[in-house]
Amino acid sequence: MAKKGSTYKMWPTEPDAPHKATPLETRFPTDASYSSDLASEGRLQESSKKEEVEREQWGNKAEFVLSCVGLSVGLGNVWRFPYLCYVNGGAAFLIAYIILQLLIGKPMYFMELVMGQYSGSGPTKVWRMNPAAKGVGVSMCMISLIVSIYYNIIMAYTLYYFFASMQETLPWTQCSEEWIRDYNCVSKYEASPAPCTLNMTQNQELGKCSCTGNSTIDNSSLPFNMSCTPKIVGTSSAELYFYNEVIQRSAGMAPSQMGSPLYRIVLCLILSWLVVVFCLIKGIKSSGKVVYFTATFPYVILLILLIRGSLLDGAKEGVEFFIVPEWSKLADLQVWIAAAGQMFFSLSVSFGGIIMFGSYNKFTNKVYTDSLIISFTDMITSIIAGFVVFTTFGGMAKATGRKVSEVAKGGYGMAFVVYPEALSGLPPSQLWSVLFFLMLFTLGLDSEFGLLETVITCIQDEFPKLKKYKTYICIGLSCACFLMALPCTCPGGDYVVTIMDHYGSDFAVLIVACFEVISVMWVYGVMRFLKDIEYMLGSRPHGWPYWVFCWTISSPLLIALMFLYRMVRYKPPSLSDGTPFPHFAQSIGWTLLSLVLCPIPLLFVWRLVKSFLDPSVTTLKSRLHFLFSPTPDWGPNDRSARKLQEVTSSDSLSMEKQSYDTPELVKGDLEKQTLSYDNPAMIHDDPAIIHERL
Repeated sequence: MAKKGSTYKMWPTEPDAPHKATPLETRFPTDASYSSDLASEGRLQESSKKEEVEREQWGNKAEFVLSCVGLSVGLGNVWRFPYLCYVNGGAAFLIAYIILQLLIGKPMYFMELVMGQYSGSGPTKVWRMNPAAKGVGVSMCMISLIVSIYYNIIMAYTLYYFFASMQETLPWTQCSEEWIRDYNCVSKYEASPAPCTLNMTQNQELGKCSCTGNSTIDNSSLPFNMSCTPKIVGTSSAELYFYNEVIQRSAGMAPSQMGSPLYRIVLCLILSWLVVVFCLIKGIKSSGKVVYFTATFPYVILLILLIRGSLLDGAKEGVEFFIVPEWSKLADLQVWIAAAGQMFFSLSVSFGGIIMFGSYNKFTNKVYTDSLIISFTDMITSIIAGFVVFTTFGGMAKATGRKVSEVAKGGYGMAFVVYPEALSGLPPSQLWSVLFFLMLFTLGLDSEFGLLETVITCIQDEFPKLKKYKTYICIGLSCACFLMALPCTCPGGDYVVTIMDHYGSDFAVLIVACFEVISVMWVYGVMRFLKDIEYMLGSRPHGWPYWVFCWTISSPLLIALMFLYRMVRYKPPSLSDGTPFPHFAQSIGWTLLSLVLCPIPLLFVWRLVKSFLDPSVTTLKSRLHFLFSPTPDWGPNDRSARKLQEVTSSDSLSMEKQSYDTPELVKGDLEKQTLSYDNPAMIHDDPAIIHERL
């Protein structure tokens, strides 16, 4: 029986009892047709079960959260964030980073998780919500492919150092005769003596003093059989080891300077891809189990290194260098641009991986809470990594008599030059080095999972028949990525990686993010998007006006302004000596960027052409509807809603009037949950209820 106060009505038990037909009752006019619909329902259930079998789901919530954390928390959190924070005003950069997280990062992260979970589709198929914008999803897939190619090169470097750390003497702590002769190699920096003064008694007490550059002061000690010690200017053995021994970086990137693949890097790259394939061979069923280790192990090592670094003499100076703000930097637009770049790189927004991971969720998963936890975890991890790095650098600076500013370096230098040098002074140095580079590899591994799985998911969504060949797709795609990465293993490969990173992901992501948020919130509609969330989660997200403001105003506006600023103040990447990349290299970079972005206009034009080929599209209004309205197969990844959609579509209801968009068709949510086919009292029920069940 229906509950008291229910808006539902029971069918009368007497055959001649009056019954007021509802608009939906015409679809269920007789018992015979009702039986027919029950049979149809059985077929729909079988179809739904087949879809569920084809579409994988996470084993549990922990696998999903850890995979998202692993995708967001990567190598950049260890070397990129601390250095950017240092060069852009310390805490001032952190403030800018947090503000942009609130205005762009968190809203877009939440939006992408909702898109994937609601539709059960990857980055390309999800654009059934706005078919004219499907090129955005294809561009996401291409960006993920490019990043997955060069990201594994960096992982190969970590494996190289991982195995090198097992030697009796760490190889980056020794200077060869050639390095001493050509580069004035210094295996270990030593603290410089105090500067000389005109007080000879003080100079004699010091025993030796360092030259000041003032001839009067420096020569005053000569009568006392003393001479000042010149400041030694040399190159550290750790820096020479990485650039001259590991990657053997060439002086330029002309074709004649590229060289041949370095076999040691190639072997490490093969091993890295083998590990990735082994973990992804069964899709999320296998990678979801691996992340229990790869997503948690780095935190164990970071905690150990943080404790060890905090005990070093000089750690306080390193922390102050990291967090003391330069408030004037907040007025510098470059600081905000750097913070935005780090946010996109770190959260992996607009790379497609977030949509992909969300698509494997259960339809009713509380994705709102998950998005807040994951984005907060990413930010906290970056801050922790900053403390780990700069406590160690503070101790290193104290021991060598240098400033922290002379220790810190950006990019590869943070992970493969300075930190190995710092670890060599922590006994037992081999243990700390092995742990550190194993941590770096695991950080990169689960990020690589997300990037490659994004590409695989896009292929399977576009060609569903290939789903049963997922193992072969994974192996074939990995082999192709390995072959495409071979130029990155050459002596000139470091410059190739820079081109791929600068043009293929850094620039492209800003443009894709702008098109993405506009296509969803301004074309599909922010209020419709909120209705989808309400249908999926049972209520709107807390503080929904804030989300609406970020989605419709702050995110697209700030992203567009940052892209324009980057274009106006554009600076090409440079060689090791500061010289800008040659024109041919920049041309290759712009070509790569164009290749990544061309699906956006091309697929829009293709959709426009199809509208002219469709005989039913005759007016401007119908053409706009064909371009920008959801396709008939767009809908929630929910079995009951799918069945309702199939029923309503036969009666020419427009997408705007189907279940999840129309409150009139989604009524009595709480009571609907209590209905059951197993309840005999509910067999003869109102047609509207039967409609909802189907």
